[in-house]
Amino acid sequence: MKFHIIAAKDLKILMRDRNALLLMFIMPIFVISVTGLALSGSFSQDIGIDVLVVDLDNGEISKGFVEFLEEIDILDVDMESNEFAARERIRNQEYGRLIIIPQGFTESVMGGQNSELLIITDPTEKDANTVVEKIVEGYASRLSTNVVVVKTVAAYGVPVYNKEQIYEVVDVADQFTQPPPVQVVTESTSTRLEDFSPFTQYVPGFAIMFLLFTTIGVGSASLLKERESGTFRRLVTAPISKPEIIGGKIASTFFRGFVQLTVLLIFGHVVFDLNLGSSVVALIVLISAITLTSTGLGLLVAVFVTTKDQADSVSTMIVLIMSAMGGSWWPLFIMPQFMQDLAHLTITAWAMDGFYDLLYFDLGLAGILKEVGVLLLMTILFFGLAISRFRFE
Repeated sequence: MKFHIIAAKDLKILMRDRNALLLMFIMPIFVISVTGLALSGSFSQDIGIDVLVVDLDNGEISKGFVEFLEEIDILDVDMESNEFAARERIRNQEYGRLIIIPQGFTESVMGGQNSELLIITDPTEKDANTVVEKIVEGYASRLSTNVVVVKTVAAYGVPVYNKEQIYEVVDVADQFTQPPPVQVVTESTSTRLEDFSPFTQYVPGFAIMFLLFTTIGVGSASLLKERESGTFRRLVTAPISKPEIIGGKIASTFFRGFVQLTVLLIFGHVVFDLNLGSSVVALIVLISAITLTSTGLGLLVAVFVTTKDQADSVSTMIVLIMSAMGGSWWPLFIMPQFMQDLAHLTITAWAMDGFYDLLYFDLGLAGILKEVGVLLLMTILFFGLAISRFRFE
C-alpha cells in the first residue's frame, strides 16, 4: 500500500505553509484564551439574584424570614422601608424582584390566621423569578405548619389562655419541622464530578470548530486545488491505485486534524488546568471518532462542489452553522429543547456531548460509547456517499 506516500507529501506541503500552521494552532489558542477569560463570569457559581424586601411587619417572624433570605448565597438582598418607593424601583427595573411582608404578619402566623407574602417580579427574568419563588414557597411551607398546629389546637378545644402559650405551641411545632421529617436527597449518577469552568466549554468547543475548518474546509479545498492545478491528474496516471490516492488524502487530513485537536486540548490542560478525565484511551477514541467523521464530511463536500472557491464557501457555511447549533459557542443545555434536538443532527453536538462525559462527568470509555457510535455511523454515511460519487477524471 502506497497511500502513506500521498499522505506524507500533503503533510510536507503543510509544514512549509506558515499561514496554515497559524490557523491550525495559534489562532485557536488565541480565541480559546480570550473567550474563556472574558466569559469566565458567566459560569460563576454565585448567580447573584437581586431581591428587594419591604418589611411592613417588623415582627419576630418577619425578621426571621429576612435573615433566612440573607443567608442564601445566591440572593443579593436589599431592604426598602417604603412600599411605594420599592414598587417604583421595580418598575424602573432597578431590581428584578420585590418581596412585601404585610403588616401584622407575625401576629397572623402566631394566631393561626391565614396570611400571604407578596412577590412582584420582572417578567423578563423568568428563571431567576422561579428560583426566588421556590425559596419563598419553601419558607412559607414551614410557617404554614405552625399555622396548622395552632388551628388544630383550637379545633380540639385545648385551652390556650394567652399569647405566650400560643408562642410556645408554635416553637414546639417549629422544632419538629427542622430538619423536615420528609427530605429529598439527590445523588449524581457519576462517581466523580469536576467543576464546570468556562474552559470546560470553550476549549473543546472552539477546538472542534477549528478542527472542522481544517478537516472540512482545508481538506476539501486542497483536493479541489490539486484538480484545478492538474496535480491530481498526474497522480491518477502514476503507478498508484485510485484507492491508495483517496486513502492518502484521507490519512493526511485525518492526521493533521487529530494532531490539531490533541494539541489544543493539551494546551487547555496545561495553561487553564482543564480536566481531561481519567481515561487516556477514552480521550483518544473520542478525538479519533470526531476527526474521522469530519474528514468524511470534508471529502463529501469536495465531491459535491466543483471549484476550490466553492469548497471554501460551502465548508465555511457548514462549520459556522454546526458550531452555532452544536454547542461550540455556548452550552447546549441553555438552548430550548427543540434546538437541542436539532443540534444532534450535527457532528459538533455529539462531539461536545462526548467531551462533557469525559471532561466534566469523567465517565470513561463506557460513558462515550453512544456518542462514538453515532459519530461512526455519520462517518460511514459520509464516506459511503463521497466514495460512491467520487470521480477521478
